[in-house]
Amino acid sequence: KERIADSVYEFIFTTPRPVPYAAGQYMAWTVPHAHADQRGWRRYFTLASSPSESVLRLGLKMYKPSSTFKQRLLTLAPGQAIVASERDGDFTLPKAQQTKLAFIAGGIGVTPFRSIVQYCLDQHENRSMILLYASQTVGDIAYRDIFDAAEQQLGMKTIYVLGDESKVPGDWTGEHGRITAEMVKRHIPDYRERLFYISGPEAMVRAYKRLLASMGISSRRIKTDYFPGFA
Repeated sequence: KERIADSVYEFIFTTPRPVPYAAGQYMAWTVPHAHADQRGWRRYFTLASSPSESVLRLGLKMYKPSSTFKQRLLTLAPGQAIVASERDGDFTLPKAQQTKLAFIAGGIGVTPFRSIVQYCLDQHENRSMILLYASQTVGDIAYRDIFDAAEQQLGMKTIYVLGDESKVPGDWTGEHGRITAEMVKRHIPDYRERLFYISGPEAMVRAYKRLLASMGISSRRIKTDYFPGFA
């Protein structure tokens, strides 16, 4: 396990045999533990890893207080095993590489985009990708190294948006506040031509889906991936 941002940890697992999956998919994770809270032993998490990597990665936000599930994850020692199953999800790349893509991530909802972008880097797929990544502070930004590499190698564009305007650094060159229609149009002028992916907390995903609909984006051109709660 590694701390990769404020209160964000990445858990890296080896597997006894290769696990086939598509970038952007999720799995069910089971961690038995004593005195479990009402949410129990099992969670569905999107993989942060790419199928081109030899390990499975989870990027998780640790809230205070965290669930007993996440508390148990943090105490796992190297070599201890957990169970992952039920690979699924259609938050995946289109087959046509010429399809233009736009990503909107909220907080730790950035994990499927890490998976997708790492896959494109490893496979040398030069897709047209733009990412709007909303986090509360600079310290909350995860996987910036991957997105920077994609900018250099694939021409991908990433716009960071800080939500806590009281903590925006004086030398900040990104955006701040909420993602608005004006912001989308400014950074993605060809937005009507793109397939949109939105990932983050459920309320955020619903809000930005409505925002895109108000801009004339058909629901057929919007894919969503959300998590329903905290802990």
